[in-house]
Amino acid sequence: MMSTIEYLGMRFLDANPSGVRAAFREALKGGFGYVVTPNVDHVVSYHRGDAALREVYDGARFQICDSQVLAKLAALSGVHLTPYPGSDLTRDLLEHPLQRGVRIAVIGPDEAAFRDLEARFPSIALRHVPCAARLAVGSAEWRETVERAVAAEWDLLLVCLSFPKQELFARDLGLAGRQRGLALCVGASVDFLTRRQIRAPEPMRRAGLEWLHRLVSNPRRMAGRYLKRGPVIFALAAGAFFKAKPAEPVVPGRRRVLFLTTVLPHGRTTGGEIASMNFINGLKAAGCEVEVVGYHRQGQDTNPPPGFLSPRDWPIESAGRPLQAGLWMGRALLTGRPYSVQKYVGAAMKRFVRLRLRTRLADLVVVDHAQASWLLPALPREQSVVLIAHNVEHRLYGSHGDAIAGAAKPGLRQRLKSVIYRREAETLLRIERAAVARAGQVWTLSEDDGSAFAQLEPGRVVRTFGVPGQAFRGASQPLPDPSVDVGLLGSWNWDVNRAGLDWFLANVAPRLPRHLRIVVAGRSHHAPGTSLGPVRFAGFVPDAGAFLRSCAVVVIPSTVGSGIQIKTIETLGLGVPTVATSIALRGIDDPPLDLRVANGATDMVSAILEALNTPRPDGRDGAAWRLARETAFQADVVAALDGLLCVKRGPEAQATEPAWVAFEGMVV
Repeated sequence: MMSTIEYLGMRFLDANPSGVRAAFREALKGGFGYVVTPNVDHVVSYHRGDAALREVYDGARFQICDSQVLAKLAALSGVHLTPYPGSDLTRDLLEHPLQRGVRIAVIGPDEAAFRDLEARFPSIALRHVPCAARLAVGSAEWRETVERAVAAEWDLLLVCLSFPKQELFARDLGLAGRQRGLALCVGASVDFLTRRQIRAPEPMRRAGLEWLHRLVSNPRRMAGRYLKRGPVIFALAAGAFFKAKPAEPVVPGRRRVLFLTTVLPHGRTTGGEIASMNFINGLKAAGCEVEVVGYHRQGQDTNPPPGFLSPRDWPIESAGRPLQAGLWMGRALLTGRPYSVQKYVGAAMKRFVRLRLRTRLADLVVVDHAQASWLLPALPREQSVVLIAHNVEHRLYGSHGDAIAGAAKPGLRQRLKSVIYRREAETLLRIERAAVARAGQVWTLSEDDGSAFAQLEPGRVVRTFGVPGQAFRGASQPLPDPSVDVGLLGSWNWDVNRAGLDWFLANVAPRLPRHLRIVVAGRSHHAPGTSLGPVRFAGFVPDAGAFLRSCAVVVIPSTVGSGIQIKTIETLGLGVPTVATSIALRGIDDPPLDLRVANGATDMVSAILEALNTPRPDGRDGAAWRLARETAFQADVVAALDGLLCVKRGPEAQATEPAWVAFEGMVV
């Protein structure tokens, strides 16, 4: 169930645009409801209008903030509202329907405007519910129109009438017996989409000045709203400011964790995201209430589940974004930050984190990745902090830079990349040292990484966790007959991963028999379906477990890395015959039986052929290995929390106050 935030009597949906879509999709599974989009004028009318209007607003399924001004006033009282103007909401629902076959109807625009809307969105099967130009509330014509809308076939109804007529109309749909669907009160949204009204330029919208554009465009109609009623909002906001509740206190015995990461990991699209989800689920299994805050990847289709929050969508990958990458690099040079940190820096995220901590105290803040440590200055000095270090980042980038520089006859581009990676290593060392100094504990994924971080800050508690990866569907079943002879799976757009793939393609694949079916799965610079000799690139595979289980042999040819490699753990946990380099096996001291280690090209070719000529196992050894690893991981999480938060266990256990420690080091 989606959470809400109370402000000025409203219950605003606590979600960004992706979360709003997830809430709508879930709501369509149930009975009828309606959505209101309060702006400043609506909030003032809610407080200064009649009881009937308040009742209509209170009866809405969702209330979505429509106003940047309202969001900024709420922030003064420590309340974070995510504005999602009704015009943007309407456009997004038409450009990107919630689901296949969703039926959208429109009421309010005349026939000509509706035809223009159809022409703009020809791929959407829109329905028009006609109504009078000046529909009077409660009239016979009103009742007839309500009945017509109740009988129409739609999942979403865009109610584009004036305020508060549209809210009353949406309420009356339920009173008249509408059983299913969502009615959205979105005002002039269709007028903006059909250019009958012109929205403010994007810079004015970002600055919260869309109201000024509308006032100047139509002063006679808008003067009363913005110059007479509008200023009342400041008195209401002042009252909320002085009545602002202190942050919700920590309840003894209940551990509340704020998990700060770079990208919301619920999609599990990379090994790093899978490891992050291991820790999130481990904390929840240990009895913690976990709230995850990070960016929602721009263009990602999966919607965040409850408890996963983002102030905005954000571009993440550099590949295919030369202009964005150039801006990130320029800012990194100006600020002295690493490029891999600067790409996540944003004022909206810092404000969001500060507001969450002002309204909801946390026993523990987990900073997931050194790249998220730029948020440490936003935390109270007394806040207990854990750093999850997926890698020793400065070593990872430094070794890759050295490898590029040491290549035979490196060109100008390669030399430049080497300089960039070495700078990244130097700046990341400063970031990691400061983050470790601020953290109460450092959680790493391998003993080697743990030793490296212990050297950065002697005396700091460093723990190592054997993450189990994700459990794949059907993993407990015997392995199927293979449809791929040799398979590779990874996120190959990242230079560090691609270095191993390039080595395999250049040195191993050409020496394998030509008849073998060699498939590389995962995003890469090669389009899906591309073939390079015997190697075919499959692109992103929606079911990684099914792909791995379909391989006779999985090859993991890593040449650079630190931390632990999630794809190695997951492959071994499926019991699939595996050939891997020593670097791919870093941090794994007790692998299952069907594993061959090969570091040179000749050894890897021999190991692959040997695995192909050995009877195929049933996978049970790998499944047992993964289960033991998952059990040990959960026990380690519980032990780490008990030591950090000083909580006693047992039937008579009583929670003590957390052992807050003031750390001096702050990331700048």
